[in-house]
Amino acid sequence: MALYETLFITPPTLSEEDEKATVDALLDVVNSGGGDLVTCDRMGRRRLGFPIRKHEDGVYIRFLYDADSEVPKELERRIRLSDQVLRSLTVLLEREWAADARKRAAEEIIRREEAKVEEARRAAEAEAEAKAKAEAGEDAEASAEATESTDTVKTPESPEVSEPATAEVSEAFETSDTASAEAVAKPKEGE
Repeated sequence: MALYETLFITPPTLSEEDEKATVDALLDVVNSGGGDLVTCDRMGRRRLGFPIRKHEDGVYIRFLYDADSEVPKELERRIRLSDQVLRSLTVLLEREWAADARKRAAEEIIRREEAKVEEARRAAEAEAEAKAKAEAGEDAEASAEATESTDTVKTPESPEVSEPATAEVSEAFETSDTASAEAVAKPKEGE
């Protein structure tokens, strides 16, 4: 088995579902022919060197696969029959390039996995931080509510403050009562 690289260009007007269906159909050709897919890269939308079928841009997709010599022939035949592929190119990689390409593909897969793990870790940290802030906010609200409720419960005045106020009021009533009682008991001098 040899290592092949197939690069093809799809129109940018192709929907994601149609692009995925095209890629899946071509991957089935590789897999059904006994090939082993090393990598499938969607290289993205790029400007073409010249218009192809009235398209100025194209979406580049690359397959790197191990297969017998019949698989790339069948893949090229299917690509030529497909109206969803603008251009394609299949090359047999030399042994040195093949080893280097496999190594780079493996490194790329590892790098992507590490990036996914790192992204998941960051998302988990952000979620935990948001949860902690929410709990801290709830705790702060609960303690503020508890403080407010204890303030309203503790509003009765202390006995020291209330006793002089009642004593002063009662003394005022007593003095006014005694003054009015004395005024009633004493007749006016002119009478």
